[in-house]
Amino acid sequence: MQQKVEVTVSNRTIIRIIVIVAATFIGFNFLATIRHPLTLIFSAFFLALALHPAVSWISRHLKIKSRAAATGIAYVSVLVFLVAFISAVVPPLFRQTSDFITDLPSKIEEVRDTNTGIGRLVNKYGLQDTVDDVASSMRDKVKDLPQPVISTASKVGSALVSLIAILVMTFMMLVEGPAWFEKVVNLQNKKNRAHRRELAIRMYQVITNYVNGQLLIAAIAAFFALVAMVIASSVFNQSINPLGLAGIIALTGLIPMIGNTLGAAIVVAVCALSSFPLAITMGIFFLVYQQIENVTIQPYIQSRKNELTPLLVFIAALCGIGLGGLLGGFVAIPLAACLRILAMDYYEHRTQKADN
Repeated sequence: MQQKVEVTVSNRTIIRIIVIVAATFIGFNFLATIRHPLTLIFSAFFLALALHPAVSWISRHLKIKSRAAATGIAYVSVLVFLVAFISAVVPPLFRQTSDFITDLPSKIEEVRDTNTGIGRLVNKYGLQDTVDDVASSMRDKVKDLPQPVISTASKVGSALVSLIAILVMTFMMLVEGPAWFEKVVNLQNKKNRAHRRELAIRMYQVITNYVNGQLLIAAIAAFFALVAMVIASSVFNQSINPLGLAGIIALTGLIPMIGNTLGAAIVVAVCALSSFPLAITMGIFFLVYQQIENVTIQPYIQSRKNELTPLLVFIAALCGIGLGGLLGGFVAIPLAACLRILAMDYYEHRTQKADN
């Protein structure tokens, strides 16, 4: 005999479910609306954590009691470095681009000339039509260059505003951060206060170790790129700016997994403005180096710095890039390490309770 089961749902429960669903929908829409400001705030918070050791070092070694003054010294140092870097990279890059546009017709004729080595190669493999199509496309791009320049200038202006906002918030967080940390810790239950302070310090150390590790990886890539560019430019007798281009590799190398690929593309493009054989040589170098770095240098350094296995480092970086782009890729590894610390702490407490 079958029994009928009736489920009675009160009006209050129905209203509660509707309110929860509506609140969740409104909450997600609100987060999507303020996604950009939240990204800026999160970036500033992460940058403040990464720069905190440098500010503390300046305050301790220069015996500066004012944290705002120590933060200001750190900011001025970074600003001087950036101005020097831009001065070393941008003018030669503009000059090479201008020279390339001026010499473009002669370069095209050189490719078409069957008396030259590259011209004979093009004629041998029947690439004349391809060369003509590429030349026509390049002429159109050079002719329409003002339009993308204006569009790029607009994007650069927007990015500059965001960068200023991040720097201002980072400065404030560096100055007020320690005081806020103590206030949050003091709000905790006295029984758990010391333990949670220890957890926060461990996660902070993970983030700073990650930043130091990424800086080391970027420095290694920049050093080998500098050596390769000096040798290659000497072999092909081309005048480029190896130090400035190595600086580009160092900056883009801060982005895990794809940073060196982005930097390599920029460097190869700049080399192509001077010499195609030089660009091809540097492209081969970066292709080989990146394979070595992705499977050896980066996983080894970050796994040691963050107590993660190379496989977890690789997976975290891929997931971060997929979910949050470049920013997601940058923060994914330390975030995974922090989650590991929380998970291991939870497991240890559960084990202790079970034993008791």
